[in-house]
Amino acid sequence: MKTTLSFVGMLSLVASAFACGGGETEVKNPSTEEAKPAETTATKTPEPAATTAATTTSTTTTTEAKKPAPPPPVVEDMKPSEDPKPLPSVKITAPKNDASIGDLAKAKDFEIKLDVKDWATVEKGPHVHLILDDLPYKAIYDTKKPVKVSELLPAGTELKEGEHTLVAFASRATHESVKGKGAQQLVTFWVGKKGKSTFDPKKPHVVYSRPKGENKGAMGKELLIDFYLFGTALDKGEKVKYTIAGPSLTTPLTGEFTTWAPKVAKDLPKGDYEVTLELVDKDGKPIEGPLTKTTRKGIAVDPEAAATDPHAGHGAEPAAPAAAPAPAKK
Repeated sequence: MKTTLSFVGMLSLVASAFACGGGETEVKNPSTEEAKPAETTATKTPEPAATTAATTTSTTTTTEAKKPAPPPPVVEDMKPSEDPKPLPSVKITAPKNDASIGDLAKAKDFEIKLDVKDWATVEKGPHVHLILDDLPYKAIYDTKKPVKVSELLPAGTELKEGEHTLVAFASRATHESVKGKGAQQLVTFWVGKKGKSTFDPKKPHVVYSRPKGENKGAMGKELLIDFYLFGTALDKGEKVKYTIAGPSLTTPLTGEFTTWAPKVAKDLPKGDYEVTLELVDKDGKPIEGPLTKTTRKGIAVDPEAAATDPHAGHGAEPAAPAAAPAPAKK
């Protein structure tokens, strides 16, 4: 009886063991479950991403390789504009030729006066270039309003005692000068005590006009090179040599004017330049004189920039600073 019960008990224990251990067949292998996500992650998108990056790089390289090189800068002759009819008349009525306008203190406030006829000046249109010595010109739109000598001095430039030259000539809206007879005048004057003049009006002289200041858009794409001659028309073998230099050029652009007609510099890269004009004789030797060589610095060229107006190239004529606001009343 005891033996039978023990056997039955054993059977119960085995059955119970199977009932409890039946879940073992449903238990998942942890290592297998962990391996599957890792395997899936490893095969996601690295290869397509790498392929896309390689394709993009290849496309970019191909596009850059096909991009045409910019044309080299050149200086070309410009067909001069026809003289207006009737020709303008430009005269300097003050100061008188070879006159003294006082000492340094008085000279700065001396008023220059013009008499302009047959030239309808207007803001952003036809005007007059007024030039002291070989300094940058000031564009004059109201020719009836006197201009103080100090207004012709760029920032940082001091007026000196001695002999000076003053030039006025008619200019088109594009800054191309009107070269007909009577459209200009040159006078000399003194600051302080008069002395022996070094200016001979019968000898050749060149007065620098363009380019200067900022030149954006169309004015930067075709940079005007223009000047005014006195005592010569380059008809006896004289020449005006030009040099355009700047960090954007591997070598300066050089050449010469053999006729009194403007030129244009095309395809200059964006950057700052300096331009030199020098008058030489038929043998290429420099002609000596107070107005025979000028170098204009700070010429900014930006062909792709939008010009605010046709006169964006005036440059070197910054707008007057705004007046400080009046203090609030307490």
